[in-house]
Amino acid sequence: MYHKSNQRRFVLYIASLILFLFTIFCPFNQSKAARSNAVVIKIKELAKDIQYPVITAGIKNKEVLNKINQSFLNHAKRIKKEDEKVKKQYEHDKLIGIPGPYYAITKPIIRFNQEHRLSVSFLDSTFTGGAHGNTYEEVYNYNINNGNRYHLDDIVRTPKQVDKVNRYIKKQLIKLKESGRYDIFLDEFTGIDTKKDQFYFYHDGFVMVFQLYQIAPYSNGIIHLKVPYSVFKK
Repeated sequence: MYHKSNQRRFVLYIASLILFLFTIFCPFNQSKAARSNAVVIKIKELAKDIQYPVITAGIKNKEVLNKINQSFLNHAKRIKKEDEKVKKQYEHDKLIGIPGPYYAITKPIIRFNQEHRLSVSFLDSTFTGGAHGNTYEEVYNYNINNGNRYHLDDIVRTPKQVDKVNRYIKKQLIKLKESGRYDIFLDEFTGIDTKKDQFYFYHDGFVMVFQLYQIAPYSNGIIHLKVPYSVFKK
């Protein structure tokens, strides 16, 4: 019971930290989004602590609507399958005294919902023993007109643009480190990966998502950094 209580408090702490950092760097104006080509979204629960969004209105093309909704449901199903797997593993591990319980959970956050674009983050958290759990943020960025998923190389398209973004991000990371609030590992940032890195839209650009340990210690959480279009589209 003691371990279970500690783990739950820890999960709440990490979730609060992520939302706090998001509030600082990337405030989301929902009222503005609601007026600008936004879709209507309902959050459903596939299993305990496994949630996913469902678009209920705002997309007339049923094929596009089903495609996007299915991707969200598939994500939740994948986490549910992982949860079942780690819980089964815990039934073995608890026999040798490893504290638990193990779990895999996910929570969606609507990052951007306007201008015919939708960005949804899934915060996937797992615990399989050890000092603490782990959280990964996976983002789905969609064009709601055709159902195509955006990737970073759809936004930052040329080597020159990539170079501008890299130099801008490095400057911002230096500022964060010098502020004393974040212990940024400056040498770990060698440039964005336009094929793999996670991002989401905001009105004037996109937001880079730096996962746990990617550029900072675990205690700094997932870091979100705005990159205005003006940085690389001049």
